[in-house]
Amino acid sequence: DIFGQETMPTFDLRNTRFLLSFGADFLSTWTAPVQYSKGYGHFRQGEDRDRGTLVQVDSRFSMTAANADDWIPIEPGMEGKLALSIASVIIAEKLVPQDRIDAMTGREDTSFLDQYLPHVIGQELGIPPLRGREPSQVIEELARDFARHGSHSIAIGGGSTAAHTNGLFNLSAIYALNFLVGSVGAEGGIKFNPPAPTRELANVIPPATL
Repeated sequence: DIFGQETMPTFDLRNTRFLLSFGADFLSTWTAPVQYSKGYGHFRQGEDRDRGTLVQVDSRFSMTAANADDWIPIEPGMEGKLALSIASVIIAEKLVPQDRIDAMTGREDTSFLDQYLPHVIGQELGIPPLRGREPSQVIEELARDFARHGSHSIAIGGGSTAAHTNGLFNLSAIYALNFLVGSVGAEGGIKFNPPAPTRELANVIPPATL
């Protein structure tokens, strides 16, 4: 697991400010739609906060894409490469502190990201020109917006993004973006549910009653 956890994380949509979703149709059927729809309602129109921004990267026009501020169509299976392209911009432009870059890369050399720079890979991803912007410009602007909101940005992935043969690569690249902005374990970011008490119960309840 990229977060070093055995439990499924939860996403604090209520308190986030910038939500970047890769194929996760959380307003329809993805994981916990009731929970996330409620959080999304506050994300959009909570009285004690500014309206949050949703960008949906998706190869289809899903329910979530229909409600997004921006829908970015993409070639199916290319979501992970887009995530790494976003990371390459954030690192190249030094949009976040070095310790966050180290948290994402494990202090490894980041030159491998050069192959994912927007001007190198933009056309391969299948992103069409959007409002007069070329694919490379779309990626650069998306990276800057994501980094600007810091720990109140979340990148999530699921659904169609995970359904390809490279699904693990896609999800690993997407969720790694959260280390760059410091949203792992932060309010408005990714939080972790406590582990199930199974082991503790096994030490208390006789095996015959389990």
